[in-house]
Amino acid sequence: MWIAVEDALGKKSGLDLKAVYAGRMRPQQLLVSGDVSIVIATGSGALTSHILGAKDQVIVASFINKVGGAIYSKSEIKSAEDLRGKIIGVGRAGSISDSVLRYVLRAKLGLVPDRDVKLLVVGEPALGLQSLERGIVDAAPLNMPLNLAAKKLGFRELVDYEKLGITYPSNTVTTLRQTASKNPDLIERFLKTLIEGLYIFKTQKDKSLAVMKKNLRGGSDEILRETYQLTVSEMEQSPIPSLQVIKSGLDILSLQYPQAKQTDPVAIFDPSFARRIEESGFIAGLGKK
Repeated sequence: MWIAVEDALGKKSGLDLKAVYAGRMRPQQLLVSGDVSIVIATGSGALTSHILGAKDQVIVASFINKVGGAIYSKSEIKSAEDLRGKIIGVGRAGSISDSVLRYVLRAKLGLVPDRDVKLLVVGEPALGLQSLERGIVDAAPLNMPLNLAAKKLGFRELVDYEKLGITYPSNTVTTLRQTASKNPDLIERFLKTLIEGLYIFKTQKDKSLAVMKKNLRGGSDEILRETYQLTVSEMEQSPIPSLQVIKSGLDILSLQYPQAKQTDPVAIFDPSFARRIEESGFIAGLGKK
């Protein structure tokens, strides 16, 4: 998105793009309030809203469908079983980090959250690493770039999420269903602009690193390079949202929201916009410019 905004790519389609950072607010709050027309965020907001009965949000594209990161622990914890009776720090309750951790603990490691292990809400992601350093928690799930810092500090990578093969709509484009139905041209033009920006991101490494350095303040060059490589490796070739990935997301959230098992996954996403763009040859044509 940064490249799309900085290069004013939207002007080709008559769009004057402005990035609004949600900060401590959930991006979906800005969407529902009408402050923004489209959000780029994890699919958690759209999935959760449907689970709870508010079905006005719809995912129109999904660029990353993997769960990255890992659970890092004190060096004396050598296996997942050693987590039993320990404290794991998590971010905001109900966040993707919290949801995935609970799923991994129960479904993959055989540990029941809040019974076999205690989950302690620590707040922002960076506070997970700080809590680990200070001995407040025994382990914490960490993503880029915090996992790199954890390794350098000597913490153990206990469980690598990527090796578990978990799929989840981790980076999506979401809008309101009424916006998609009343102004489909806006959605399609926005997606084309974003797709072109992501193509530049993937193919022009030096430029992308410079943009990342400007927007991700405080990261070292090494961390930026590794974050870039990981992001590129995780990006899907096609932005068409997948029914299978949406189902997987609901399955993960069902541990917190049992009603997720009765939620219709088809109602959560609309693949028609991204499919039309792909079938038009627009994506394939980017490499020929």
